[in-house]
Amino acid sequence: MANLGKKILSAFVEVSDDKKQEEDKQAEEKDRAPASTATQSFQQANPSPTFTNTTAHNSYASPVNSKFKDYFEKLFKEANMPGPDYFEFSKMIEVMQAVPDEQVRYTTAFAGLSVQGLDKQKLLSSATQYLQLLETDAKNFHSSVDAALQEKVHEKKKLMEEKDNRIQQLTQEISALQNELLNLQSEIKENEAKIEANTGGYKNESEAMKNRIAWDMEKIKRYI
Repeated sequence: MANLGKKILSAFVEVSDDKKQEEDKQAEEKDRAPASTATQSFQQANPSPTFTNTTAHNSYASPVNSKFKDYFEKLFKEANMPGPDYFEFSKMIEVMQAVPDEQVRYTTAFAGLSVQGLDKQKLLSSATQYLQLLETDAKNFHSSVDAALQEKVHEKKKLMEEKDNRIQQLTQEISALQNELLNLQSEIKENEAKIEANTGGYKNESEAMKNRIAWDMEKIKRYI
């Protein structure tokens, strides 16, 4: 039972393989036990499509609902005990959906199975067991849902938040680096201006000193 929730959960958490579904369906049909004599007689007399009470009024059930229907069909079949009980009764009710009178459907289905040993008490008690089976399966299912939410939703949201925080951090770092670039550009221009000014001053003063020395040399030659 621990894997039941995971099986049905995979119907909408992950995309299933159509080929694998077909193989599973064929294997299920191969393993299906022969129907009781009473059930076969009703199926031959009433070859109408099989619908549950829910889908009988909705012929456009979504593929997801169809997967769920197949899942519960398999769940009930695997839990079905030898001999007629609520499972066989519900199947006969489905077969007789074409019969307009609801009471006739129920009484006829019960009459067909009562000859095989089914009584009202066993019918109701087995129906209760299937309800309990659904409750147990629902617990497993919701546990699997919680696990899937944690893995496929909450953890990914956490990862998104971490990525977003990292983006903000990198954005701040980029902004700081851009400011540093602007400061460096300003410093470069300032230093270039200082160097250019110093170079010009040095050149001018050097020429002045050369001229002065040359002048002095000329005077020395003349006066001394």
